[in-house]
Amino acid sequence: MTDTIRLAVTPTDVGDFQVEVYVNDVEMTAEGAGLGMDPFDVLIPVNRLATEGTVPIARCTCGNYGCGVTDVAITREDGRVHWEWLVEKPMDRIVSFAAEQYDAELARMTADHAWETPERTAGRLIKTGVDRERLRSQGVELGWVSNDHRDPERLLIHFTLGGRAAYLHIPWSGRRPDEVAREACATMASHPREWPAAYTLW
Repeated sequence: MTDTIRLAVTPTDVGDFQVEVYVNDVEMTAEGAGLGMDPFDVLIPVNRLATEGTVPIARCTCGNYGCGVTDVAITREDGRVHWEWLVEKPMDRIVSFAAEQYDAELARMTADHAWETPERTAGRLIKTGVDRERLRSQGVELGWVSNDHRDPERLLIHFTLGGRAAYLHIPWSGRRPDEVAREACATMASHPREWPAAYTLW
């Protein structure tokens, strides 16, 4: 049997977004752990569904991956892509997609940014624009990107430096997401010692 896949990004009741996964036009994440994963955990900066291995596909309806979990083990063979459901399974069989249809749907979803808010656009451009390997060599691991809930005029970039949590603050100042992202990427292109003092370590 050849199955079909369709992906969609929709807002959630917990204040973020989810990647919904439709297999044969039935939405699977609600049938599994309950809520699709955030796009930044699956699609950005790279589409994890494009590679073989185990990938989280659903989380608890509270928004946390851990108290509710659905994973898929992805393999490719002879022009087909197979998903084996793990942990909280939405169905009791492996699903198999034609690689051509599967790859076309992943490419379509990767190129679809219509769902993005300005902060999500800035986050995507930052996550795809920084040199993550160079940052790791300096002890920096990039985390999430979001507006500051205390001041929505500031974009927060969460990272760890030497194992300690930190934030880099970038003001919106009426600018477009791409302009804010360029400033953030330019800042992070320098050594962390040269980053502005507008971040906090604890």
